[in-house]
Amino acid sequence: MNLNGKRVLVTGGTGGVGDALTRALVDAGARVVTCGRRNAPGVPELREEDGHGDGDGDGSESGNKSGSGAPGDGRGAARCTVVADLALPGEAARVVRLAVRQLGGLDVVVANAGVQHPASLVDGPDAGVLARAGQEVAVNFGSVVELAAASWPHLAGAGGPAAFVAVTSGLAYAPKRSAPVYCATKAAVHTLLQSLRYQAQARTPAVRVQEAVLPLVDTAMTADREGAVRKITPEAAAAAILRGIERGRPTVPVGASRALLALLRLHPPAAHRLLRDG
Repeated sequence: MNLNGKRVLVTGGTGGVGDALTRALVDAGARVVTCGRRNAPGVPELREEDGHGDGDGDGSESGNKSGSGAPGDGRGAARCTVVADLALPGEAARVVRLAVRQLGGLDVVVANAGVQHPASLVDGPDAGVLARAGQEVAVNFGSVVELAAASWPHLAGAGGPAAFVAVTSGLAYAPKRSAPVYCATKAAVHTLLQSLRYQAQARTPAVRVQEAVLPLVDTAMTADREGAVRKITPEAAAAAILRGIERGRPTVPVGASRALLALLRLHPPAAHRLLRDG
């Protein structure tokens, strides 16, 4: 897929890998709407009250790769943001609606938003632990389900190749002890993508379903964590995801995730031992 001129939605796009991916997409000539719980500095914010006419938009505004513009006025910008909390039901669908209004349609959707909390579930009920676990389930899995359902008609009607991409982790394949809910949500997304791939092949063959499998990335979420291998930069992760979208591969293992998936095929117990205490 040539990303020049493509209309792209990236969730969790105001920091870390999502921000780096958004910048790389803009550099490749795409027009991008992102979402996050806060806006990125200097990026126009899309709001319901800033509607363009009847809200259908034709996506014909000229691009502006600087992404500059007054907050709330995303017209003509190559990058805009919707402030949203994807833990809330209906927020992913609202983000899709505003992205379609701004871009005139969607060619690529990247489900990147995610949260991770250390948790022990073997010490008895704890209200804080359960609340954080609920947020992980809602953001990491529930919002991906809602995002797929809301965006699929637009991807199917894109008029050419389209892609639904979700970012998972090596922990979807070999979980670690300290974050059981996070690992389970990423495993759930991995399975969801396989089922979506079957559905797309039967009903909407122009829409590719892709999984980007990340290793440990140097972001705010992993600031106090170390793994068996060195962290990669958000820019390196974004570059690999971008290449994967361009090449259309169903699974895009990034960095050390390539070695992990290979080890899982050759010697699963060793792979699980490697990440168990990661």
